[in-house]
Amino acid sequence: MAAAVGTLAGRGGGGLIDTFRQNVALDDFDITTDDDGNAAVRAGKYLSENIYTDVTVSSDGSTEINLNLDITDEIRAKGTVDADGETSIGIFFERDY
Repeated sequence: MAAAVGTLAGRGGGGLIDTFRQNVALDDFDITTDDDGNAAVRAGKYLSENIYTDVTVSSDGSTEINLNLDITDEIRAKGTVDADGETSIGIFFERDY
């Protein structure tokens, strides 16, 4: 059963969600749940090589837009705004080892 869910989600080479994502020219498309069990759909796209944006719409009616700017390979600026007018911005340092 877990393998079937993974295949539908696009893991392991294909799947319905992966095919849909490719057909609508998205770089990312996910169906998830939050800590409260609300389902959400997230669609994302690279606007350029270092700018990525995504939109998340939850089953509880909330919506959120994120914008990520890769300043360098290790420094990223992130901004978020939601349907309630809440905003956030931050600069993050990330390094892969």
